[in-house]
Amino acid sequence: MSQPGWYPDPYGTGSLRWWDGQTWTERLNPEPDRPPRLRLPPAEQDRPPEDEEHDEEPAYGTHYAAPHFQQPTWDARPAIQPLDRNVRGLPLYADDRFVAYGTASLAWPHVEWVAYWAAERPPAYGRPGCTQWIFQAGRYPFRGGPRVEVVIEQDALTSGADGEPEYVWGRLIQLCQEYAEQRLVGEMARRVRAGESIDVAQGLTVHPGGVRGNRVSLSWSSISGATVDGGRVWIQQTSSAAPVLYVPQQNPNAVLIPALLAQLRL
Repeated sequence: MSQPGWYPDPYGTGSLRWWDGQTWTERLNPEPDRPPRLRLPPAEQDRPPEDEEHDEEPAYGTHYAAPHFQQPTWDARPAIQPLDRNVRGLPLYADDRFVAYGTASLAWPHVEWVAYWAAERPPAYGRPGCTQWIFQAGRYPFRGGPRVEVVIEQDALTSGADGEPEYVWGRLIQLCQEYAEQRLVGEMARRVRAGESIDVAQGLTVHPGGVRGNRVSLSWSSISGATVDGGRVWIQQTSSAAPVLYVPQQNPNAVLIPALLAQLRL
């Protein structure tokens, strides 16, 4: 195939991808749906007093899908305050020990997988469409094991900054990263360095020589990193701007792939 043009995407997005005559580019047609940008909650000590007037919007981050995906800063982040909210009339609480919603609860040291993503709920049965902010943490087996699952929508919370679904969702993610993800990534990295092959996110095998999935195998020297976009975690090659592997973001532990690959590529 030498003529530039739009062709079915070999990376499985369901869109057409532009071939420039030599390589696949990042241009897609049509562009895939992307989750809304997360407005990351500021650090607790950086939040202005409630009685102080401010003309500008808070300086939130603009990461897709979740904060700190690409460059976790676990060692430098300050302690995170507990989260105590009501979502659809049920208590949602998380601190440095556990996360609980309704009658379900899990201690962070017992969490074996996590997942979080934003999704568009289509209109149905007279209800308008909306964005859903979803957070899950659980133990294996993935289907049947204990889990905490929170689905946050705009009308599920009270008004105000603390009532914004993005804000509550982002606080959950921060607590999860601080008290569960650092441990999970470290455990998986140690297993791979010890010679094991592990399955991550129901579609990717990480092994001492690199990664493989969807009939594609990459050595560590050929991997430049991983990014999160369009509801997927994309693994990129050093020799190409186009990603060659992806895992759906809602798969268990898919959100850990960028940090895991970063540790193993050191």
